[in-house]
Amino acid sequence: MRMKRYEVAAMNDAMAKIKTDLGPEAIILSARKIRSGKNAVFEVVAARDDDFGLDRPPVKEDRPSFSAATDEPLAAIRKEIGHVRQAVEEIRTSGRLADELAEMKETLNAFFDVLGMRQGRAPQDLNARIYRRLLQSGFSRAGACRIVEAIGRGDRTSGPVSEADALALAGKHIALSLPSARKNTTGKRIRMLIGPTGVGKTTTLAKLAARQTLVEKRKVGLISTDNVRVAAGEQLGAYARIMGLPMECASTPEAFEKAIRRFADRDVVLVDTPGRARPDDAYLLRIAQALPDETVETNLLMNATGSGDYLERLVTDYGRLRVDQLIITKIDESRRFGSLYDVIVRAARPVAYLTGGQNVPQDIEEASPLRMAKLMLSGAANS
Repeated sequence: MRMKRYEVAAMNDAMAKIKTDLGPEAIILSARKIRSGKNAVFEVVAARDDDFGLDRPPVKEDRPSFSAATDEPLAAIRKEIGHVRQAVEEIRTSGRLADELAEMKETLNAFFDVLGMRQGRAPQDLNARIYRRLLQSGFSRAGACRIVEAIGRGDRTSGPVSEADALALAGKHIALSLPSARKNTTGKRIRMLIGPTGVGKTTTLAKLAARQTLVEKRKVGLISTDNVRVAAGEQLGAYARIMGLPMECASTPEAFEKAIRRFADRDVVLVDTPGRARPDDAYLLRIAQALPDETVETNLLMNATGSGDYLERLVTDYGRLRVDQLIITKIDESRRFGSLYDVIVRAARPVAYLTGGQNVPQDIEEASPLRMAKLMLSGAANS
């Protein structure tokens, strides 16, 4: 077997050199990037098994065969070569698939643009204006298309539809399509807040604690399980001291279980958890196992400034933890809320609260489908 190492700027250059040096029967044993950045460099190791050469004379029948000791390593190498070839082919296929998906997405976008502007019985120019306004407010093309279609199914018996009437019909459709929380329920006793880093869990928990204490007149206990972020317990502890509420820090499931027992007389126990880009299933599972006789209300916090794709991934990742409700944070930092529409519909979970700002307890409000519809259309109504 002949082997040769190359350092090239692109894989195409390596393939050309390998074909010239080792012939078309050569295969790539390994390929890795050894330098990143603008002047990237790849290291490629290729080989040719001369047993496969076509220019060699035929082997005579009486030629001694390889011993088992020699043949087995060669067979293993050939097997590895086959795996490398398969991996390279899969990479090439995935690249083609990504290009095809990108082209398909662009085609669908154009389709939704045309369909959205033509949908419904309203004049086409009105449909086009409403459709563009929805896109400007952050709605996806597919979501905007469905909303314009719903406007077209509205009552037209009262005469021509104005732009304000069309937006009002859009708001009704959005509100009806969003999940709503159960009415006249006080919620579960233990309420856990989960979500990624920086979404505002600790501040939101303090706002909820103040609301439960001052407005609902309920006895509240606070637990911080955040042993990841520096001074997370101190921040929540400062809020607890200001409001005169008891607080426990529980970095282990055993400590958490003790804290729950200590708060047996509390009407509501609010639990702060560590923030991570992706949920720590094992950690949260251990906490859940520490509550065999308790039911927990799990609230997933999402940042209103996040893109639709990011929020979709967030719901998918945390969906494994049986989310009960959503809380949308930092609404004061965004002007486009339409991206929340598809996310909430697919999550099939109601939005319980909206938060914005750092003021405790003022900057929090209860949410409803009608309030969410108005928020999502605020950009469209003002454009």
